[in-house]
Amino acid sequence: MHTGGHQQMKLLKRLGHQVLYRALQGFILFIRFMPYPLAIGLARSICILAWMLDSLHRKIANIQLAQALGLEKTMLLSLKVFMSQGDIFIDAIRFSYMSDEELKKRVRVEGKQHVETAMASPRGVMMITGHMNWEILGHIPRILGIEFCIMGDIMKIPGIQAVIEDIRSRCGLTLLPPRGGMVSLLTGELRKGRTIGIIIDQRGREYHRVYCDFFGMPAPTNPAPALIALKGDALILPVSAVKNGRTYTFRFDEPIDSRLFGNDHEEIEKITDCWKSRAIVSLSSAMQTWLETVIRRCPQQWFWIHCRWLRRSDMKRLDPSVRGSFAHRVASIAEKKEDS
Repeated sequence: MHTGGHQQMKLLKRLGHQVLYRALQGFILFIRFMPYPLAIGLARSICILAWMLDSLHRKIANIQLAQALGLEKTMLLSLKVFMSQGDIFIDAIRFSYMSDEELKKRVRVEGKQHVETAMASPRGVMMITGHMNWEILGHIPRILGIEFCIMGDIMKIPGIQAVIEDIRSRCGLTLLPPRGGMVSLLTGELRKGRTIGIIIDQRGREYHRVYCDFFGMPAPTNPAPALIALKGDALILPVSAVKNGRTYTFRFDEPIDSRLFGNDHEEIEKITDCWKSRAIVSLSSAMQTWLETVIRRCPQQWFWIHCRWLRRSDMKRLDPSVRGSFAHRVASIAEKKEDS
């Protein structure tokens, strides 16, 4: 009886995943063939509703926008931040099913000379970007013919994972499974002279003890991108994407040579010791400085909903009406880690 009940539960679970997969496929089909203005309008309307109902993430966006950009009023800008996520969702789906010819009409590329410089080198190339239309940048292989790989998380629900894999496979990039260690796997790709892509603005763990100036405040920063670039002897190619109407501009900036930052990273064996390396800290800071410049050009398209400086638990406790409380909390945490 017990075995039969267990088998029945497994069957129902598998059936549920199949139903979810088919439902998601149907939704994607609906989005693909809906008139573009209607699809964008629907997505933005849902995001406006989310902005109204999700008080925590609205608070996170407003506090961070106010402190980082020095703004008195942020409600309208935070609303635009939420709405921008709807654009990314719709465009990520629709771009994946476009022909290469149609896709190239929707994307303008600036800084091709920097791409050519990086790709002419026998060394591996690490393309860096932030949480700013990042899913759209996945189409670089189709637009420029550049092959690159990324490492992505595996969703626990097979139906959702299958849909994500289908969409990303249409971009032309290679998705590496998150096993075997991110640092060693991506470093290995660079050492082979290949190209990888990585997002650099994820909040680091406090035990990493790597803090970079970001909008004038010490931001806990994941040291892995800098460590990977240094260990992989990479040329770093910064790239950003900004939406303008129905089109995007992919902007490549001048490559950063990881060799210019020294080699004391060679003494680092664990990622928790990265703070001891001047090369890792200074390269991490250079990356964050570049990203800040990009965000300032179009702040509404960066992911301000993400807790960049403080943990979510800290953000929950903050009183936005108390001026300076956010900056004080950020500074105090950074000081404690430096003294420890």
